Amino acid sequence: MKCALVITMALFISVGSGFAKDPTPKQPASPEAPRMRQLTWDTYLDKVQGAWMGKMIGVTFGAPWEFRYQGVPMGFDITDWPLSPTRMKDYLEKAVPKQDAVATTREEAKKYNLVRGFVEHSIQTHPSYGCPDNDDLYINMLFFHCLRRYGIDVDPVTVAHEWSAKIKRVWHANDAGLQNIKSGILPPKSGNPKYNLHADDIDFQIEADVFGMIAPGMPLVSNRYADRMGHIMNYGDGVYGGMFIAAMYTQAFFANNVREVVEGGLKAIPPQSQYAQLIRDVIKWHDENPHDWENTWMVLQDKWGNTDHCPEGYQKPFNIDAKLNGGYMVIGLLYGEGDWYKTMNYATRCGQDNDCNPANAAGILGTLIGAHAIPTKYRDPLHNTYWNESLADLPDAYEIDVLAEDTCLVGIKVLLANGGYVITRDGKMVLMIPLQEPRPPATLEQIKWQGDQPVVE
Repeated sequence: MKCALVITMALFISVGSGFAKDPTPKQPASPEAPRMRQLTWDTYLDKVQGAWMGKMIGVTFGAPWEFRYQGVPMGFDITDWPLSPTRMKDYLEKAVPKQDAVATTREEAKKYNLVRGFVEHSIQTHPSYGCPDNDDLYINMLFFHCLRRYGIDVDPVTVAHEWSAKIKRVWHANDAGLQNIKSGILPPKSGNPKYNLHADDIDFQIEADVFGMIAPGMPLVSNRYADRMGHIMNYGDGVYGGMFIAAMYTQAFFANNVREVVEGGLKAIPPQSQYAQLIRDVIKWHDENPHDWENTWMVLQDKWGNTDHCPEGYQKPFNIDAKLNGGYMVIGLLYGEGDWYKTMNYATRCGQDNDCNPANAAGILGTLIGAHAIPTKYRDPLHNTYWNESLADLPDAYEIDVLAEDTCLVGIKVLLANGGYVITRDGKMVLMIPLQEPRPPATLEQIKWQGDQPVVE
């Protein structure tokens, strides 16, 4: 049974204090008054729905190939996905006999090394419609649940207790953080490498999207959320990955193209961090070879491909490092040039965590272009439904349009708490958003590794 998360707009407005009916409200004459940008409610809603849909489409597009290509790019374009009418039947028929093989050479990368279990589970569990369960989505939704239940100033310890009560399964940094929480090691210690050797892993990077959705055009706000919540399971570059992602969402509400989005997000993290260094490298190599994503992949692999310190990835082809996979996601955005399919295809073909990377890329692109501009062949198979299997005591399914509206309502609360306000113009709501330039945290937080052991400064 579907359970809507709906909060009526009438109720929300009745308790709010930041709404004005004057279509041209007077602003303070003080020279310190912030400049405001305008975003209509309809546009905000469309972009947030595009964000959630993009995450769902991107993660299912890449899920059949997750970690099946390690240290090597996929050697073919992806022409189908689990939510399409064919449900990957062609790939299942063409796949090599050995199930779930891992490709580590260029020759092996030409073969279809599917995660058969994901495809088969998707077909068997919900054969007719909807987006299946995935940690890229349900941790975002758990963060969102906490914002709605406890308010927009919810503290990370409260969130940690909700993690302990509701999460059925997670991996890597999330799992290490969750085990710390269950043992009484609470945030920020739960993500600190003294207690969590997965601190540089990708986890917060794939679940920080919601903090950008609720802070349109406000990267300083998304950074504050990321700093507080990212230390539940990560530290240093692991947190900066989430800051980078969330800030790109904030930029996508007003940017003209993906390049603006990427450069704006980069400004939100410390320039001296290894994460920022890697992203600058990807931008530079893209500009040197704007039509050859595989060349950029190769030089990225040569310089950064062996920097994973995850216990499962250290000195192995497997790589779940936040910054390397973040670089793959940026390859998808830059070489995709705003094209929906190319963005997901390139982000997935880079390999490694290649469901998370197209999920981030498509979520950001969905925000930039809005749900209405997502191609019908990708939008319609969602059937407005996401299925929850991994969060206890929460609805078993969500209607995506309702999820988007509820996200926007929380976003208005965040706006009102951070110097913005809402007006009505021609009978419609317009969000007045204070202009914020991205700015990194004042203090660098970086793990220095000695072999497989972390050194924290």
